[in-house]
Amino acid sequence: MFNHPEGQAHPRPPSHLKKSKRYDFGEDILGESSKVIEEFLKKENQLKDISEISLAKQVRNFIYKKSNRKNYVIEAKNYLKNKELIFSEYYDVILVGAGVHSAIYLYTVKKKNPNLKVLILEKSSEICATFCKLGDSLVLNSPTFSKVGLNSNIMQGHFIQVSDFDELFEKPFPTAKHLYELAVMTLFHADADILFDFEVENIKKAEGKYSLNFENKTINAKNVVVSNGMGGNKKNSFLKDISSQKLIAGDDFLSHCYEDKSFFEYIRDKKVAVVGAGDTANCVMEYLLPLVYPNYYYGFYREVPFFPKFVYWVGQSANNIQDYFFANKSRYCHSGGIIEFFWDEETPFELSTEIWKKTKELIRCVPEKLFSVSHKVNSLELKTENEQLEVDLVIDCTGRFNDLSTKLLKSEHTFVEGDITLYGGQWDEELGRFIVSPRFLEERRIACKLQGENIFFLGSACPLDKLIDDNEARNGSLKFQEDRTSLTNSKWSLEHTLPRTVAFADKHQEILSV
Repeated sequence: MFNHPEGQAHPRPPSHLKKSKRYDFGEDILGESSKVIEEFLKKENQLKDISEISLAKQVRNFIYKKSNRKNYVIEAKNYLKNKELIFSEYYDVILVGAGVHSAIYLYTVKKKNPNLKVLILEKSSEICATFCKLGDSLVLNSPTFSKVGLNSNIMQGHFIQVSDFDELFEKPFPTAKHLYELAVMTLFHADADILFDFEVENIKKAEGKYSLNFENKTINAKNVVVSNGMGGNKKNSFLKDISSQKLIAGDDFLSHCYEDKSFFEYIRDKKVAVVGAGDTANCVMEYLLPLVYPNYYYGFYREVPFFPKFVYWVGQSANNIQDYFFANKSRYCHSGGIIEFFWDEETPFELSTEIWKKTKELIRCVPEKLFSVSHKVNSLELKTENEQLEVDLVIDCTGRFNDLSTKLLKSEHTFVEGDITLYGGQWDEELGRFIVSPRFLEERRIACKLQGENIFFLGSACPLDKLIDDNEARNGSLKFQEDRTSLTNSKWSLEHTLPRTVAFADKHQEILSV
């Protein structure tokens, strides 16, 4: 333990936990993508004799460097987007969504059964669209990364992990961009068939087969796996005029202010309301305020910290921003996580007593639910149960909404059970610390299934509060994390959902093979 200048204790993991341990899961590259890879490496003068070193190892060695990986991901994405699709009359599986869960599901089933007919339907024109948009603006500084070093097994079963990225070898905080790159490569190595710009709004059934329609195209399948994440921003937002420039969704704010410094300057003299108290709201607050320790690696550096005119944090129950910061630094705050690995313990911590005092003067936590937002001439008016606030900008962080899974799961549904392996690490009672070794869990809920149907749901498309057991995730409670008894305590964490997707894919491919 060491102390901030404010006298607040700040946990720091032992240095021996910084370096990640890698698990090898095989070296599979499937289908025609191997030929494309060979041509690409040959063009880059990096292709070696595959009888001496496997193609997969050559790929891993190549993408280790950030500049090489960027070119490889572009090549992979171009291949997937320009691939000529030969449509089947009936597919074995239709995957809804081209994100991380679809990527690892497809890779897992096709390793066992490469002849399965699988098609991915993606409503946007981009792979892993949410993480692609957020880029480096979202840092995944979960307890897993800060306690046991980098979880090198995000895409469990794939021969590339984020620990194979040079900038993440000993800096255990991947960003959304890294997950996007990993998803693109995983889909590429699975030789995925992806139909872009196809939004699944409903699923019809006839003669035991499922029909998915969009505009003038119809796709038929024997099984449907919904893996489209948390969906999009809530359509029933507070303002009917969702195109209003005075209201912006939280993830849009993050991606814009990271990429466009002039956009970020827009808040300098504005009264701002941040609505919501979840992960997105926490990230937004870290951008709005100079709470992030200056470091060039993540791009958060500000030479001269500045503030908005005033900030209302609607839905935040902390008494003030300093109480919030020190209560949550080990779970949410980028600043807390980054300081653990980049502060040299000698350079003065940037947040002086004067700055904390000023934040208390400029930020007011409003622990009430927002009822409405309406336009005035030059501002927006917010109403809660006991408050009426007038602001220049509202950043809506009230979450995302999955229309399709919500609609389908109104029908009777049950859960698929199976054994899962968590490779992130576990608590060792004898040593009294977390260790980087697998943890095996038997007969856990791994996916959701419509009763009597071959329609399944993975990851955030599931009701995660029921899918993941409280004893495993500790129900998001900070207490267990501070007591060092829970490794990853958010049910929405990829460390909980992706191993379940692998387990389901293993189980599902056995059924599909019959």
